[in-house]
Amino acid sequence: MFVGRTLYLLGMAFVFFSIVVLIMSLFSNGGGDLMIPVFALLNGLIAMGVGDLVIDVNHRQRIEKMK
Repeated sequence: MFVGRTLYLLGMAFVFFSIVVLIMSLFSNGGGDLMIPVFALLNGLIAMGVGDLVIDVNHRQRIEKMK
């Protein structure tokens, strides 16, 4: 359960900071490279998805043990 929650929180952090960097680079004068923040955003979304799957599997296993 700890691993799933950690992955989910790290994914949220990656998504938050990559969105901030994307917005900052869009409004800057130089334009900037957008590929690194886009890949960081995708990485964060994948980490959130895997964390959610781990949490769901642990929850289902806990429910089956109680039956």
